[in-house]
Amino acid sequence: MNQEAKILQAIAEHLGLSIEDLDRHALLRDELNLGPIELNDLLSDLSQKFDVSFSAEEIEELKKVDDVIVLIEDNLLD
Repeated sequence: MNQEAKILQAIAEHLGLSIEDLDRHALLRDELNLGPIELNDLLSDLSQKFDVSFSAEEIEELKKVDDVIVLIEDNLLD
């Protein structure tokens, strides 16, 4: 399983979805109904699983599931 698939799987598990039901282009707030607290919980979970951290500026830029994947992948490269 590649890194992208692992990240998608972790997001789907956290949201209680199957990976097939998770659209990479889904809007975090509008389509997945993630408010600030739910988004924070998701990012906290992902930061622990992938041993990465996110700045407030990076979090503000997140709009879609794909943005979260790219952010984690970029942090893993650092």
